[in-house]
Amino acid sequence: MADDFGFTEGVKGLSGSLDAARNASKGLTKSIESVQGDAIEVAQQQARERKIAEKRAALLKERAIFKALEEYKHRKVISEQEYKAKVEFVKKYGTKEWAEVLKIKSDIEELEKKSKKLFDADLDKVRRVQFLCFLVAGWCAYYLVWGVKK
Repeated sequence: MADDFGFTEGVKGLSGSLDAARNASKGLTKSIESVQGDAIEVAQQQARERKIAEKRAALLKERAIFKALEEYKHRKVISEQEYKAKVEFVKKYGTKEWAEVLKIKSDIEELEKKSKKLFDADLDKVRRVQFLCFLVAGWCAYYLVWGVKK
């Protein structure tokens, strides 16, 4: 009589559905675990990259300190040499002549500044002309490739 109502078939169908749901949930669980594993790998990779960036920043900072020390030593040597040259020159020629040397030095520095300013102005002109040439070349290339469409 139980078979008349289809209970056994219903139970078999329910059992099959539950098995299919269990298999699907296993597949979903594996997929979620895989995504979580990928997320962990990404997090670990980012952590490694941050550590590398921190090490690089520290090295650059240390290098900057060493460069600054070398520059300080270099400037100190130059200033000592200038002082010695001044003392020797003043002993030999006097302070009036030293003032003339300083005037010549300032003239040379002024000429170098003027020369740099002129060079920068010329460089700006060249860049402007170069930009215009690129602009005209682009315009020509456009019309050569696509032409004038009417």
